[in-house]
Amino acid sequence: MIGHILLGALLVLMFFALLAPNESMRWWATQSRAESERRSERVHDLIAAERGGKDERISYIVYISGVGAFEPEASLAGERPLLDAVRTKLDGIGLVSQIYPYSMTNQGLLEERLSGWWWRIVQRHTYGGPMAPLARIIINVRNALQVGVSLDRRYGPLYSLGIANVIWDELLDAGYHPADKRPIVLLSWSGGAQIALGASWYLAATGAPVHLLSIGGFMDSDPGLDKLTHLWHFKGSRDWVQGAAGLFPGRWPMSRKSSWNRALADGRLTIRSIGPLKHLGRGSYLSNATELADGRTGREITVETICTTLVEAGLATWRTPGTPLPPVKPPVLHGHPRRLRAALPLRRSRRRTGSAI
Repeated sequence: MIGHILLGALLVLMFFALLAPNESMRWWATQSRAESERRSERVHDLIAAERGGKDERISYIVYISGVGAFEPEASLAGERPLLDAVRTKLDGIGLVSQIYPYSMTNQGLLEERLSGWWWRIVQRHTYGGPMAPLARIIINVRNALQVGVSLDRRYGPLYSLGIANVIWDELLDAGYHPADKRPIVLLSWSGGAQIALGASWYLAATGAPVHLLSIGGFMDSDPGLDKLTHLWHFKGSRDWVQGAAGLFPGRWPMSRKSSWNRALADGRLTIRSIGPLKHLGRGSYLSNATELADGRTGREITVETICTTLVEAGLATWRTPGTPLPPVKPPVLHGHPRRLRAALPLRRSRRRTGSAI
């Protein structure tokens, strides 16, 4: 019985592996010229508009979930408490978290898509029972395949453009004024770091400074690094997942002209270990169940690292105790027309041997 279940799961994953690049191609094919022109005019009008003036926020933080996510709203265990803690400690920030980075239309797995019925079944099994581990693996692998699309030099530029559109939409909904060019901080975890890195190429084309703060991020030497103002990569000493990304040739010290090593040489890339943290489970970045040697949990270490980094970089200030928190933006439907496609240049695809898919 178990063998049949595993075989069925393997066949399903192979099916989604074959379809992984299809979503980016289908998305690109639906971008009509008329729609592109409308988007271009809208973005041009927003950028040319008078500055907001009333926005007192120093920067906007955009959270990009890890590969275990299945909907736009932060849903993984530990994600929402982590973001709430950051929001409680910091002032002067706008926090955007309603992004599903594994779909270029911000459409979660549980929404009205052809395979939605299947993902609703899988998602129900993630909460417990003998099938829970397998259900979580299926979701993780499906999203990891989309990370592979982002890594691929053939499909990656299209995928990154779609995700940049999603991020831009949510920033505008959160009150971001393009003319103000306030800094954008992409706060990412796990495979979300690669997705954020690819999207940063296009977001930087708006003229706003773009920073990336990676917590255990899995990422290649993506051309998006060339556009980042700064990348902070924080890792746990027991996290082998993010360490595996060091196998990408672009991250080898001998690849001196790669985007990764150029950023290191320019001082735009900071890499630091933040303790004996794992990628998942007890003692991980999001875990609040196990105290480490210094008495703090993994989540407390992660929150302190994020907040201290942003304050020291001048991207936020410490919140005064008793200061009321700003209201949280309620969920909104994806798909509204504010996009970047026609306003931003398609980045040049850099070929490399083989496919990451």
